[in-house]
Amino acid sequence: MRSFLHRVTGALALVAAALAPAPAWAEAYDFGSLIQGDGAPLTASFATLSATVVGDDVLFTLDAYGLDQFSGAEPWIGAMSVDGLKTGAVSDVNGDANVTMGKGDGPDGSFEFKFDFSDTTGKLLDNESVSWTWVGGAGHFDNFAIHVKGIEYGETSNAWYDAALAVPEPNSYALMLAGLGVIGVMARRRRQR
Repeated sequence: MRSFLHRVTGALALVAAALAPAPAWAEAYDFGSLIQGDGAPLTASFATLSATVVGDDVLFTLDAYGLDQFSGAEPWIGAMSVDGLKTGAVSDVNGDANVTMGKGDGPDGSFEFKFDFSDTTGKLLDNESVSWTWVGGAGHFDNFAIHVKGIEYGETSNAWYDAALAVPEPNSYALMLAGLGVIGVMARRRRQR
């Protein structure tokens, strides 16, 4: 009886895992390589974007940190430009800023559209974050750039920084290897039966 219950429980877990909406992929991006903004730091680490594709949607979380390394009274993140197709809509906005889709701009106007984080009531400041869903955005983007405003470097009051894929922490690799080990053990047990 115990073996039967064990098999039924295992089968139910496999069915639940198969039916769960698993992300196609998830990636993290760091912002910090200057694209445009004379006098602004050439490199700076001040924001991380996590992007998770689930079905046709992209779930974003943008964390701002280290904006105090910029000269200026109150540096803030005004927008994230997207190199891709402006399609879909924004939903499920949570956090310290509003998120809307705007017309294309970015460094030299070369990005197709942007997610704007500022409105009349707020902006994305240091140690704040915002998350949102880009409904229908999966597969419609290639690159991102962040617009930092409120900085002071001579005539420069804003700058654009490019995104780069974040390098995973060593503990992320350890967690991935542990997960692969569990999958291997499960497959071996299944073959032995």
